[in-house]
Amino acid sequence: MGSSGAGKTTLLAAISRRDKSAMTGYLMLNGRLAGADLIAKISGFVPQEDLAIDDLTVTEHMEFMARLMMDKRSSSAVRTRRIHQLLEELGVVNCNRTKLKALSGGERKRVALAVQLLNDPPILFCDEPTTGLDSWAANAVVARLRRLAAGGKLVICSVHQPASGTFELFHQVVLLAAGRTAFHGTIEQADHFFASLGYKCPVGFNAAEYYVSLLGIQLDKEFESRDRIRKICDEYQRSDIAAEIDAKVGDVTDELDYFNGTLDGKNDYFDRYVTLVKVNYFVQFYWLMWRNIQTIKHNSSIWIAEFVLLLFVGLIISIPYMGHFEELDQRDIQNVEGLLYLTITETIFLFIYAVFITFPSEVPILLRETASGLYSPTPYYLSKMIFWIPRAVIEPTLFATLVFCVAGLHGGFMGWLGFCFVCVLCANYANAYGSFLSAVFDKMETAALVAVPFDLIGTMFSGIYLNLGSASPYFSWLRFVSGFYYGVESISILQWDSIESITCVNIPGIPCIKTGPEVLNRFGFEEVNFWRNCVCLCVMYCIAHFIAYLMVIKRSRGTPVY
Repeated sequence: MGSSGAGKTTLLAAISRRDKSAMTGYLMLNGRLAGADLIAKISGFVPQEDLAIDDLTVTEHMEFMARLMMDKRSSSAVRTRRIHQLLEELGVVNCNRTKLKALSGGERKRVALAVQLLNDPPILFCDEPTTGLDSWAANAVVARLRRLAAGGKLVICSVHQPASGTFELFHQVVLLAAGRTAFHGTIEQADHFFASLGYKCPVGFNAAEYYVSLLGIQLDKEFESRDRIRKICDEYQRSDIAAEIDAKVGDVTDELDYFNGTLDGKNDYFDRYVTLVKVNYFVQFYWLMWRNIQTIKHNSSIWIAEFVLLLFVGLIISIPYMGHFEELDQRDIQNVEGLLYLTITETIFLFIYAVFITFPSEVPILLRETASGLYSPTPYYLSKMIFWIPRAVIEPTLFATLVFCVAGLHGGFMGWLGFCFVCVLCANYANAYGSFLSAVFDKMETAALVAVPFDLIGTMFSGIYLNLGSASPYFSWLRFVSGFYYGVESISILQWDSIESITCVNIPGIPCIKTGPEVLNRFGFEEVNFWRNCVCLCVMYCIAHFIAYLMVIKRSRGTPVY
């Protein structure tokens, strides 16, 4: 216990080895030095704020966690039985079909506790399990933790200011003040210790609240508060209680050795945790894909709305061009090229922002789950990358079909097939570029700020605003880093290459361009570049995903926030 900023969460993260930052000191288990891997295997950590995919139901969340946390040799029936048992014991079995975001604070805490109990770990860390709960819900959670302790587990909690009934459920208390230990012992010992210093808890007053107020810093009396805290901490260090604890620690530090998994009378309890077999990358990938699919199912209305909006945009940009392409004249050249440009830019921009918010919103979850050994970053990123492909094939195909048919573009079946093919390539490139922006930058605002000038250059060198044939060689190379250029040129080649005659009109200032290849030459496009452009879009897709993957790997090594 302690006031805000006393170091409760930091201490829990340190001794549970969830904190990856540099630290000094010994962490011992049954008198032996214990490494981070061992502690992670034999302990569970219930964070103050649970991070999960909120669109999953309780059962789906528990199923996902069980598949990745429990021993891979466990059968499906064993996992299902364990999930049902935990939900029933913690009183949330009636919420099994409820989405996580719809749970109350107490229910969410109990579900988080159920997740950490899947492997029945002998050590359980709980960071402020009562925060945000009313007194009844807080008491219910702590009572459950006390039953776990009575069953043989070591349960370590940080709490802020528990109610009197809740505080009395704990066997021992460690009071922290500004990073120092102010007391460590039983509740009865705490009462005697503070009374001996002249700080007797008033009758009828909440002892926990009284201790925290003594160890807190009052802004209007900062000097007095710090002097009181220093006095209490110094007195505890000189007390018999502290001396007894130091003696116990000293006995086991005389001959330090590592707990290496070998079993003896002290450590045979940890056998099944040390030998627990984690699932491989393929299983991790499968269940990460499963979680992505479940998220879609629960948000189908949003996806349908986005699809309808996409088709609506297709109608908006194609209806004004209806009937213009039956007999082309000079004025229709601008119409056709404008429609082709709009088709490519709408496709690219839509699919960039479809994945734009993915990693900034999921990185905190990724850090938590990778730090606890749930899965590796590689199957996580692959599941995201492959998950985006079907949408980037189906939606641009329907979008391109709508535009092609409504506007009445030329080329017949093969022209339509090529039109869809280019749109699909651009959509997948856009997904990769969007994931690159999403993975590289911590905040969406920063990513958007960087993307604006890059997208501006890309559209400028797409061949519509600037004639690429007459562009300065000092700047014309910029088109080769523009997905817009590859898409617009490819789709223009498909449309104009088969047109053999264009009607000339006698309008001053408009030159007479008679064939489709002449139109391509007018915009600085070349027919031989079609397959080169397709290959370049594929290469840019691979490069963007590779950089995004490396950034996800790098960010997954960061320290999660607890």
